[in-house]
Amino acid sequence: MTHAAIKSAANARGRAKRTSKEKLVRAARNLMLAQGYPITSVDDIIEAAGVSKGSFYHYFDSKEELALTAMHEFLADGAALMMDGPFRDIADPRKRSIAFLKHVESVAIRLWDHGCLLVMFSVELAGTSPKVREETSAVLLDLIDRVGAILRPLTKEGGGNMPMTASAMANMYMAVIDGSLVYARATGDSSCIARNLKTFRQQIEAMSKGT
Repeated sequence: MTHAAIKSAANARGRAKRTSKEKLVRAARNLMLAQGYPITSVDDIIEAAGVSKGSFYHYFDSKEELALTAMHEFLADGAALMMDGPFRDIADPRKRSIAFLKHVESVAIRLWDHGCLLVMFSVELAGTSPKVREETSAVLLDLIDRVGAILRPLTKEGGGNMPMTASAMANMYMAVIDGSLVYARATGDSSCIARNLKTFRQQIEAMSKGT
């Protein structure tokens, strides 16, 4: 076999391995969003992914490790959608902050129509798994920092009218999202997320104008 053929075969094996891992992560993501972590078994994930049990344990030591990988993928996709919108092209920082809130409203269904693994794992696992608690807490704090940086121009510390700090406003915003996600899962009405975000944004707009 030539060097080129050997390299091609190695690349093909690498693609196959990556594909198996990606299938496992995507299957875990979809199943856990649909039915939760406790009900989803390793066998369920393997069957949905169409891979062998050996492939599972080649990449992951446990269901928890796979779940955290799926969570990080889910959040990376969501953060990319949340943080990349037309608001980024607005020069005025306060108008950009409000436009960001409108943008998140507009993509809320795409982001959370089937739930959120961060919220789900925080509720289902954080109390029993120190690793999950540590990772979900770190992700949430990072999101609060990123959202706070965008909303800061609305606050007094950022030159605006709002008396609260950017961190406090971002915490409040994430609480609205998290509470809406829990309500949506309990009622099956995911449209409530965008409605609640709109109400939050309207209140912030009014307060930031001093009305």
